[in-house]
Amino acid sequence: MKISDADKAKQIVSPWWRWPLEVLFPDKKFDGQFQNPGNEQVFDFDSVMASPDPINMIASEITYYPESDQRELFAVFISGLGQRESESSKRSRRYANTLLTGIANMNNSTFLKQRPIIACINRRLDWVNAVLDYVGLSGSPVIENAATLITYAVNNSTPLNFSGDSLGTIFLARAIKLAKTNFICEHAKVFDFKQRRIQEQIWKQRTSQLINVFTFGNGYRKWVAGPNYIMVFIQGDPLTENFGITPQRAIKQKRKDIKFLIFERLFPKGSFEAHNMMFTIELIRKTFEKNKIDVGDFMGLYNKLNSSTLEIATPDEVSWPSDMKNYTWNPDSLKSIPSLSRHE
Repeated sequence: MKISDADKAKQIVSPWWRWPLEVLFPDKKFDGQFQNPGNEQVFDFDSVMASPDPINMIASEITYYPESDQRELFAVFISGLGQRESESSKRSRRYANTLLTGIANMNNSTFLKQRPIIACINRRLDWVNAVLDYVGLSGSPVIENAATLITYAVNNSTPLNFSGDSLGTIFLARAIKLAKTNFICEHAKVFDFKQRRIQEQIWKQRTSQLINVFTFGNGYRKWVAGPNYIMVFIQGDPLTENFGITPQRAIKQKRKDIKFLIFERLFPKGSFEAHNMMFTIELIRKTFEKNKIDVGDFMGLYNKLNSSTLEIATPDEVSWPSDMKNYTWNPDSLKSIPSLSRHE
């Protein structure tokens, strides 16, 4: 049974200074809060973290698992730009069902409104804010909350998987950096430089054992060393190629710890559809199958990438679902995929 927007909002306790923003832009009520993509129930972040075992609560109550899933793996997912909480849940269900993994949303809310007074301005607000987020001139509850969750996992030696798409990757990168800063400050005084260096090494060691990050269409370049990273995108993705970290940039940064899974071009040059993770997940699923790895075995995928033995699926090997048009931003882009254009 779906929960109404009014009932969802009642489950969230917002600080008073956010009330005007949430009145003007209702979806902002859900910013940084947890949501089960299956039943779309929202969980107040602070209440979850105050529970005796927050990560177990996320795994058992907040995560949506595909039917017949063994509930062995879940990831906290931060969605991209311009998705109301109901839309991000719909797309997360697709993500979970395609890749056979559990997904718990940490909502990245939008300025979009159903009945904006000035529509042409309203639909651009997210983009303006995203630019500010990229350069660090604005923030989001997602950053602070994700950092809090990471710090909890590191301090309690609890494995935790994160995933992000587009703007969600920017928030996630900034959250990991904040979590590292908080960890070091908790264990070393400001001017104790020797101890701070020691704590930085402890951070790297612990996060390499505990924190796994899987990104789609990454839009950020400065990722903190420590966690295990797999960055996935389709060639021609304008956000990743212009603003994210690519293999070439990783070499310059001497970042051998970041693994890349890059699929060959699927759309014409300049098409933003290459940034749509709903196409990427179908390519990932086929890559699992092509390499005889169980779908959802991300450790097996990581090991294949690490050993440079992964055979990457090509677009013509994918049996594209006929309903892809429901997850496409520009339906005309389907014309570049013959097996899909026949369905139109």
